[in-house]
Order: sequence, then C-alpha cells, then structure tokens
Amino acid sequence: MITTVSPKGQVTIPEPLRSRYGFPPGTKVVWLEREGDLIPKPLLSVEQLRGRFKGGGLAASLLSERREDREHEDG
Repeated sequence: MITTVSPKGQVTIPEPLRSRYGFPPGTKVVWLEREGDLIPKPLLSVEQLRGRFKGGGLAASLLSERREDREHEDG
C-alpha cells in the first residue's frame, strides 16, 4: 500500500492496516527507527492495557517457575 506525506508531514495509515495493527481513531503513535526503517507503533493508554496481563503477573509467574525448578532439583 502506498500513501503520501502531506505538506504538514502527515501520513494516513490505510484502513486495513489500522484495523489489523490496532490504530483506532485518536491513537497516539510512537515512531521507532530500526536499521534505517521507520516503524509506527500504537501507544496504548492505561485503559487499553487493562486486562492484558491477567493471570497473576510476572512475579507470580517467576515464583511458579522457581517452585517447579525446586521440585525438579528435589526429585
């Protein structure tokens, strides 16, 4: 897909890509530069992140992993 940079430096993200990669209207975009490429990423708000990390979080996951390691060491 091809888009054009406007005189104000604006670029329109084509609708199929907005839908696929999570760019609803009003989304703030962070631009990453990697090996000469520009990569747009949606900057998610706290509300959009809510519920994405269910299941106890990182600490619970690490503790569970450590328990499993100890069981293998003892067994």
